Amino acid sequence: MAATDTGMLQFGERVSSDDYRPRQGAYGILVRDGRIAVVQVGYTKFTYDLPGGGIDEGETPEQALKREYLEETGLEVKVGQMLAEFNHYMVHDDGTPYNNHARVYEVEFVRERPDAKVEDDHELVWLPPLEVIKRLKREGYGFAMVRWIRRN
Repeated sequence: MAATDTGMLQFGERVSSDDYRPRQGAYGILVRDGRIAVVQVGYTKFTYDLPGGGIDEGETPEQALKREYLEETGLEVKVGQMLAEFNHYMVHDDGTPYNNHARVYEVEFVRERPDAKVEDDHELVWLPPLEVIKRLKREGYGFAMVRWIRRN
């Protein structure tokens, strides 16, 4: 982790000399019965992420987070306070290198909407907070989880 010239925290490593495209993302921390919602991604080699993802053109981070939560988990959420904001070098599943400007929010459960879940390779898993920190794919998300734990 380092700070950029703008003071924004920078996570991840540049794994190639490729140009890392800028990307905007929003992610959420939802707690239920002492466990955190994460998505297990993949069919063979599993990884864990906070639910959320890229912000589409014309969307606010909050709108994107609500949409992504529905698509990945089938849960409708209400977006609360932002917990962390940082950049993270990452290579997307499609092989595209990004420097993701991530915003992580607390979210509240509204209702289940299983019909809205469209990402078949994402499975909702509930894990204890410290287990989430150990298993998250990206270290920036772990940073956000630590901030959440220290506030709660």
